[in-house]
Amino acid sequence: MGGLFYDDANTKTQGWDFDKCFAFMQAVGQGYLDGIVPIFENNKHTPYTQSEREFQLYRRGRYVEYNLVYDRGTIFGLQSNERTESILASMPPLASWSYRYEPEVGTPEFELTDFYLKPRDWLALQPT
Repeated sequence: MGGLFYDDANTKTQGWDFDKCFAFMQAVGQGYLDGIVPIFENNKHTPYTQSEREFQLYRRGRYVEYNLVYDRGTIFGLQSNERTESILASMPPLASWSYRYEPEVGTPEFELTDFYLKPRDWLALQPT
């Protein structure tokens, strides 16, 4: 899942007042819930394999890497010499790392890493 830096939605960068910024944040949150809750409800009892669990933990590890190296909120928190455990509390409780991980061709994990995780001009893609 991607994210928004809400500190970029302010009167200096957008010319929005507080009420407009707050309405935008509420609309994003509601849109997210409208989209994700039905997916969760429809799949909450779907069984998963050990391989799928391992892939989930690997992807969580990549999320941790991103946060520690690139996320400006995490970096700011770590540089501020505040309580490290508070800053890292947003990290997943379980994660794993694999050196040169390559999923098996033909699996959903392969499709995700081969198609969706490669840089591309998403706006230029034509529907199939």
